[in-house]
Amino acid sequence: MHTLKLIAAGFALLGALHFLARRLKLGAGDPTGFAVKLFLPLWLVAALVNLWVGVNRAGYTLLQEMPFFSLVFGLPAAFALLLFLRFR
Repeated sequence: MHTLKLIAAGFALLGALHFLARRLKLGAGDPTGFAVKLFLPLWLVAALVNLWVGVNRAGYTLLQEMPFFSLVFGLPAAFALLLFLRFR
């Protein structure tokens, strides 16, 4: 359940950044590209923090956490890249 919440949070962050980029006219005519370029490093940091918490606080090994990290980071990041390629 925690993994699904984090993936949903990733999509929500991407949506919020895309909305703000379009609303505030950021990105010099390419708000989608601006939102994706801002989203990817932010989401990577958030996913790495989640990985660190899982290993250092929850007691899982890095090997146990890596599949979840790849899902938590990968699904929203892949969608962001598809969004970027589709609307650039």
